[in-house]
Amino acid sequence: CIRDSYGQCLAQSSDGGYVIGGVTSSYGAGSSDFWLLKTDGSGNMLWNQTYGGTGADGSTHFIETADGGYAIVGYVASSSRDAGLFKTDSAGNLQWNMTYGGTGAEVAYALLQTSDGGYLLTINTGSFGAGGQDFWLVKTDAAGNPLWNQTYGGTGVEIGYHVAQSA
Repeated sequence: CIRDSYGQCLAQSSDGGYVIGGVTSSYGAGSSDFWLLKTDGSGNMLWNQTYGGTGADGSTHFIETADGGYAIVGYVASSSRDAGLFKTDSAGNLQWNMTYGGTGAEVAYALLQTSDGGYLLTINTGSFGAGGQDFWLVKTDAAGNPLWNQTYGGTGVEIGYHVAQSA
């Protein structure tokens, strides 16, 4: 049995299989890691991969990207807890990863791939904004490099759980 592992998100992939994104402390490099598992249409596991460092990392959401790979967001342990974005190919092999944050704690909750091939992330930030925990919107290019960002909120707690691209 797998100890302390759970799925956060489930989606059908473009090939008719299924992808489960979650967190595991049974596999990977750290005390917990991002976990992505791919099955065929009957639920038979095709592959599973973990992503993260030696600290406590965890995924909150993933999407299938236009190239057939996957993009996964969550939090990564670093000097503080930062938001993380991991990009894989269609077999789950890591292509690149980026972190976003400051001296406070950050967690990315949602993302989408934009029409220009970049990404739009919703992040809960303790580093930027008006105080407390604010909603932080970060737009990146196709390699995850930040293009612009904006915080929203007051002195309380504001969190963005979903994101959509407007026409």
